[in-house]
Amino acid sequence: MGKLETERLLLVEYNLEWIQATIAGVDELERVSGYTVSREWPGIDFFFYLPYVLENVKKEPEMTKWTHLIVLKEENKVIGEIGGQGKPEETGEIELGYSVVPAYQNNGYVTEALGELLIWLKKQPEIKRIFARSFESNPHSIQVLRKSGFLHQPKYDKTEARGKIILWEYPMDEESL
Repeated sequence: MGKLETERLLLVEYNLEWIQATIAGVDELERVSGYTVSREWPGIDFFFYLPYVLENVKKEPEMTKWTHLIVLKEENKVIGEIGGQGKPEETGEIELGYSVVPAYQNNGYVTEALGELLIWLKKQPEIKRIFARSFESNPHSIQVLRKSGFLHQPKYDKTEARGKIILWEYPMDEESL
């Protein structure tokens, strides 16, 4: 896939070299990618997830096509990430997640990035189901999902120690394509 582009953003495939560089430090990612990187990125959850991602990508390099860095074109700066987890090639399903650093939140960047990613995902023949989860206590994420056309699936909600997690599904019928 490589790169997707919107009016304000680039969605750049997060390749093996860049994952390794991120683990080594933001300065190393800047050096290998050519982009400036927000000092708030990656967030703590994504950072601790990276070693797992690295091991999986080493085994299956093609998995990088599902995860992208969000680059603000105006500043040539990495401000977040968006992508999917799972093995769509095997299951036909992809679970999406996204994050933008606090300094760039509430500007519509995630909605813009998600819209472009959905257009691309719908063209991938292996993708039959697109879904996302959000904490009930995260109104910003819920707003992004609603604006992007996701539908709440209450029968799949569950409560965990950190709160209620709600499931959202993107309609894959012909009308949504």
